[in-house]
Amino acid sequence: MNVVKQLVAAFCVFTSLNAMADDRGLYLGGGVTRVEADEHQLSDDDTAYKAFVGYRLNPYLAVEGAWVDLGDLGGKYGSFDGHSVQAAAHLGFPIGQRIRLFASAGVHAWDADKDVAGDSSDLDMTYGLGVEMDVLRNVGVRLEQEVLKVGDIDLDQTSASVYLMF
Repeated sequence: MNVVKQLVAAFCVFTSLNAMADDRGLYLGGGVTRVEADEHQLSDDDTAYKAFVGYRLNPYLAVEGAWVDLGDLGGKYGSFDGHSVQAAAHLGFPIGQRIRLFASAGVHAWDADKDVAGDSSDLDMTYGLGVEMDVLRNVGVRLEQEVLKVGDIDLDQTSASVYLMF
């Protein structure tokens, strides 16, 4: 019987951790991405990775910087192999205490080793939608879909990430 009381007490402590969490501050994360291009020059996809750091100002607004490997894409007219450095703002909409829908918009500086778009580097726009869930007090998961303009090409990037709040 004593073990049951301890388990109930532990359950109460762990389920209340999220209520004590401050919904602002520095966060750091990373994950895997699926980059796809469906253009007349490229028609391919590749698995890559993303690392990001951000600051959540409040439950509604965050600023974020990221480094993304854009993978190695190919097509009948050429190939693309590059990476991107991003700066974006996230406008969030909390649903309950743990889930947040968000929209992002920003810019990214991209650089390509092999480039069918015509430029080897440039500064273009990025935008997207996502959902994130705080699993524990300082640990969360995120799923997002972004569009990255790369010259005349739109790259669709789907990411699954984990982040830590500080």
